[in-house]
Amino acid sequence: AFMQPYYAGELGIFKRANLDTEIVHAANPGAYATALAAGAIDIGMVDPVALAQAVVKGLPFAYFAGGPLSSRDAETLVLCVAKNSPIRTAKDLEGKTVAIISLRSTMQITTSEWLTRNGADPSKVKFFELHFPEMTPALVRGTIDAALVGEPFLTENKADLRQIGVPFATVAKVFYIFGWFARRDWLTANASTAHALAASFYEAGRWANSHRAESAVIEAKTTSVDAEVVKVMARNPLSTSLNPAYIQPLLDMASRYKLLDRPFTASELIAPGFS
Repeated sequence: AFMQPYYAGELGIFKRANLDTEIVHAANPGAYATALAAGAIDIGMVDPVALAQAVVKGLPFAYFAGGPLSSRDAETLVLCVAKNSPIRTAKDLEGKTVAIISLRSTMQITTSEWLTRNGADPSKVKFFELHFPEMTPALVRGTIDAALVGEPFLTENKADLRQIGVPFATVAKVFYIFGWFARRDWLTANASTAHALAASFYEAGRWANSHRAESAVIEAKTTSVDAEVVKVMARNPLSTSLNPAYIQPLLDMASRYKLLDRPFTASELIAPGFS
């Protein structure tokens, strides 16, 4: 999901746009907001719910480019149980423990929505925070009962897992998992650079979306995931524009689940001139 800048660098897109870039990593996407607020980075990726939460707190952040998309045609995040688990339905998860990588997040509200739509009471499910690499071993041991597992772990551990649902599908057919954001004052002072970055990300996205085999080679090299796994696993489509319609459904769901203090419109999160 985070490959846009790597493709842009590898393909020489940044260089052709006269952009001098440095890619830095954080332990989790939420850390980018902290780093950006402190001035340690110029731009970063954040999900729509986290961005809205930051804006509510008075942080002057805004999107200027679309990032990776969730699509029902490419299921990269799936609710799973151990292969031999007796759990078959959403109702079976009542009284059980479900692992997600972040509490009070998009993952929790979409899983809650999936449970509700499939006849279960999410208030009777215990959500537990766990990193992706730890999920399958915990499922196999029986430490947890289900987990929202992402790629490449879905493919790498398919012999030990059984899929029971796709919570992200409850939001919309397509929506942004993350978008590229910056401080509003930085975007105003560096408008040409921000537009060049957005154009570079979209060029990289168009290339990757239409060159699956070639992009798999770059992804395998960048992530150290086995090339054969990358070739066959589901991969997120990448944005070629910034469309408010791909933000609003998730904001509406977050508001219903009280993750936001007030309703939000997608336009509130997008810097002028970038949609």
